[in-house]
Amino acid sequence: MSGVARMTSGLRVARVIERRPSFLILFAAAVVLILLAFAIAPGLIATGDPIKLDVPNRLAPPSLGHPFGTDEGGRDIFSRVVFGTRNSLGIAVTVVLGSALFGILFGAVAGLAGGAVDEVLMRIVDLFLAFPAFVLALALAASLGRGLGSIALALAIIWWPGYARLVRGEILALREQQHVETARALGVRGLRLVRRHMLPFMTRSVNVRITTDIGYALVAVTALSFLGLGAQSPTPEWGLLIRDSRSYFGSAWWYLLAPGFMVMLTTVAFSLIGDAVAERGDR
Repeated sequence: MSGVARMTSGLRVARVIERRPSFLILFAAAVVLILLAFAIAPGLIATGDPIKLDVPNRLAPPSLGHPFGTDEGGRDIFSRVVFGTRNSLGIAVTVVLGSALFGILFGAVAGLAGGAVDEVLMRIVDLFLAFPAFVLALALAASLGRGLGSIALALAIIWWPGYARLVRGEILALREQQHVETARALGVRGLRLVRRHMLPFMTRSVNVRITTDIGYALVAVTALSFLGLGAQSPTPEWGLLIRDSRSYFGSAWWYLLAPGFMVMLTTVAFSLIGDAVAERGDR
């Protein structure tokens, strides 16, 4: 009986482990939906004005009226976090989607053309990848001037080569497949060949890359704003909130905790979704 009991217990543990990923996926999906609500309708969710000063209530701890406390100007941190979602996560999503679109087209042209054209285009990609990505983004953002638009453009410039190399490699592998050879023999050429006979087979890998990159792009946006190259006060933005909270870490721990936790939670959520997309495609 003891052996049967151990076997039964082992099966129960296995079922729990097998179900755990689904719980994590649901958690990640819930986080993304909440963030989407923050970005679309922040005014319906926030408890106060994210910019209005209230100096008598400066650095107030979390309470019912201010769930995340207040900052050095008495502004509600919860409201600034909610309104900052559109700036921080919105820029990250824009960077990734824009980079993916350009990189896919660039890599498709290189993979289809082959020969000298492929060689030249890939050397351009290698030129971008030769520099440390964040250092290059830092230099570009500094040269373009402070602002969210500047860091969005700087990050897009360094982000697209990864998609170009990914798609080019996929096309080089797919163009030798029988269904692609058959379509080419029937006269299908160019981007139509990619769109109808190659892109459907690249969707999973591209989707995994996009969902994972959103979290990385958010960290990059936050880091550049933290260094003073992104949003400027009093604009609500997560990186700027973290930067402004440095001087009050010892006396107002909630100031740093709220935006830092949001960055971490968002990055983990998109990473979990990316892993789920990858695992689903492997089945």
